[in-house]
Amino acid sequence: MFRDDPDPQPVRNWRGEAGLKLPFYRRGWFSALVALFILGLVAAFGIYSVVVAPLRRDSEKFDLEELKKLESASIIYDRNGDEMARLYVLNRTPVPITDVPQHFIDALVAQEDSRFFKHDGVDYIGLMRAVWLNLQAGEVTQGASTITQQLARQTFKLLEKSYKRKILEAFIAQRIEKQFSKPEILELYLNRIFFGANFYGVQAAARGYFGKDVKELTIEESATIVGLIKSPNNIQPIKHPQRALKERNYVLERMAIEGTLAPEDAEKIKLKPLITAPQSSDPRLSYVFDAVRREVVDLVGEERASIGGFRIFTSIDQDLQKTAETAMSRHLAEVEKRPGYEHQTFDQFRAIISDYRGRLKRGEIDPATPRPKPEYLQGAALMIDNKDGSILAMVGGRDFGDSQFNRATDGLRPVGTAFTPLVYAAAFSSPGVYPGTKVDDAPLDNRRVMIGGLTGILGEWGAEVDNPKWSQAPMSSREALVQGRNSATVRLGERVGVPMVKQVAQKAGVTSEMRDYPSTFLGASEAKLSEMCLAYSNFPTLGSRPQKLHLIQRITDSNEKAVFQIAESALQSVQSMDPIAAYQTHTCLVDALHRGTGSPAVTDYKLGDFVAGGKTGTHYEFKDLWFLGYTSGVTCGVWAGFDKQKTIFPGAFSNRILLPAWVDMVNASTTRFVPREITPPQVAERVEICQRSGMRATDYCYEKVKGPDGREKSVRATYFEYIRPGTPLEGFCNAHTGEGLPKEIAQFQHQNTFGNVEAAPMIADSAKWVHIEPVRMQALTVIGEDPYNSEQAVPRARPVNDDGSPIRKAIPVDAVNDEKDDAPVLKLAPPPPMKIDL
Repeated sequence: MFRDDPDPQPVRNWRGEAGLKLPFYRRGWFSALVALFILGLVAAFGIYSVVVAPLRRDSEKFDLEELKKLESASIIYDRNGDEMARLYVLNRTPVPITDVPQHFIDALVAQEDSRFFKHDGVDYIGLMRAVWLNLQAGEVTQGASTITQQLARQTFKLLEKSYKRKILEAFIAQRIEKQFSKPEILELYLNRIFFGANFYGVQAAARGYFGKDVKELTIEESATIVGLIKSPNNIQPIKHPQRALKERNYVLERMAIEGTLAPEDAEKIKLKPLITAPQSSDPRLSYVFDAVRREVVDLVGEERASIGGFRIFTSIDQDLQKTAETAMSRHLAEVEKRPGYEHQTFDQFRAIISDYRGRLKRGEIDPATPRPKPEYLQGAALMIDNKDGSILAMVGGRDFGDSQFNRATDGLRPVGTAFTPLVYAAAFSSPGVYPGTKVDDAPLDNRRVMIGGLTGILGEWGAEVDNPKWSQAPMSSREALVQGRNSATVRLGERVGVPMVKQVAQKAGVTSEMRDYPSTFLGASEAKLSEMCLAYSNFPTLGSRPQKLHLIQRITDSNEKAVFQIAESALQSVQSMDPIAAYQTHTCLVDALHRGTGSPAVTDYKLGDFVAGGKTGTHYEFKDLWFLGYTSGVTCGVWAGFDKQKTIFPGAFSNRILLPAWVDMVNASTTRFVPREITPPQVAERVEICQRSGMRATDYCYEKVKGPDGREKSVRATYFEYIRPGTPLEGFCNAHTGEGLPKEIAQFQHQNTFGNVEAAPMIADSAKWVHIEPVRMQALTVIGEDPYNSEQAVPRARPVNDDGSPIRKAIPVDAVNDEKDDAPVLKLAPPPPMKIDL
């Protein structure tokens, strides 16, 4: 018969006493082990039920069709709805897997997932190995994500660092393996992942790092790109060639271990230098398109931008854009052809790059040698719509392929004397100051301004002339701005103070930090070209400027559904400057452009016959050149200088280098943005000022000038200022006394000024003199358009009643004849004498 338990065997304890031996399954340790195992099963079931099962269910919610939705090209339109270009917002160019060479796939699999063609999305062997190695190291040093898991992570943005994310990622990877073939997974993966330096997908990386298509990559180039995957920006070969070389050689070793590359071949290839031949950017890109691409990412987000297929409507005017690019390129090239020009030229840099690439290929230089950077003269230009701040044209540099830095929107450079109109606007905003206000123009101690040194005399720093001089006498603020008299500008700035000038500039649109020193009056602080254009747009609009500049007006997706539409409120202007001060500064800038530092625009560069204003800007030692100006419709600014600031050449004035490009751009703008007269604020009062004395004009303010025929004639030597009501004015002109004027003018003016009828003109008639009453102008003689551009007489003011009717003057009459000649005469007593207290 069978018994449940075998006969117990005698055993002895530690004292040697006899006893019975129990079977192992009846021992305490076995029971504890069983209990622990059961507890583990319960815990595992609990974990599965609470954590794993929900994650598996969650994995079913992901739409795997998203894997196929790689970015498609977006279309960029100009402000008129005409197509400008098609490009990928994230710099991605998808390619089929058949274009990818086999050695690239071998390198990828050896480095990232050696059992890719064997597993179902999760490499369990690799996972256990990674766990074991991490336990040995005491930290996470090994990953176990397969290529399929990485694809799931990249597609669905599973970026959380947690065990739940890893589990979810694994379940999604298994679904992907069931729905797609291995080649399809590789194609989706290689076209999606990031390779550093704004390169998305293997084709963009191949062109970006080696200047060739992916199908042309060599084994070592393929290994270099594969080596970037684990940390793209930290390894990318242009910035970190030694790191990239180390990772490339590791990939080659992995290929040898996996048997896809012979060990001896791997060793030979490892000895080759790392040679890059980067195509710095997509050839279809320019500063404008790059700015569009960046703004799209900001507006819709990188995740949505990665889908692409947008229709992007910009504010760019293609004709103005082409004009701007051509003008900047042509005129800066002319500077480089100047005799004795000592700096690198654009053409010289082209030759340097060509030589660099050739020497790299021949192995004549260290592959770690960085690509030469351009050192030629750079330039930038920007044109905006005064009404809403839309960007019409943008030039960020001379060649986007050489440098992607946008100097129009991102460059911070000293503004030089182009800043001074903001000083005058601040002064004119102050009570009692207007363009006729006198200011001293005499030498200053340089310590007072601290530009270029701490000792010596402040010369006419930034003036657009070779032999600057001081007037040594007070001059009007208008002339100080028109002629670029910087000593006078400093004195005017000191009158209102640095805080006031900074406040006016900041409200006008200059948001960059400005120094709290007098040097700010002369533009020693840095600003962006975009900020200065925004600030100058205050002058033709009576102090009303756009809220900010914008480039993109509307974005729609592939179904023409609006993704972004600029708000109407964003297109409305803001009042940021005193209207009268803005108009007064504008009138000065019109003079500066036509008879001041900007006068070559009219005399040499054929600026059109329309209302425009502008100001030159030259920084200390001719290092930064600016010209900013406007019409009623647009504001345009241009800049030139070196990325590493240095003198362009002694005497490099902006009115000779940049002004021609500015004129080309502004002339081109008048077709679509027809310039109109800029009218003064209604509250401003108009006063007539003598040009010579700067005081209120009298009827004697005439000057003799010679006409084309050589004959002298007297012309009115006055102009009109528009001033703030209540502005105190100096007395009347004391420079003109009427001496030398023709007799008829002198007599007429004397009679008109002093009311002396006897001094009025007299003519002989029938042997007697007859008094002639002058006929006064009642209104302008020409109404409407004047095809002959004739000189207009100035109507004289005449007294009127409250209802507008003329006041009748008393005239002498004969005594009234009365029939009663003998009637008594009424006699009145004389009035008492007036007592005057002295």
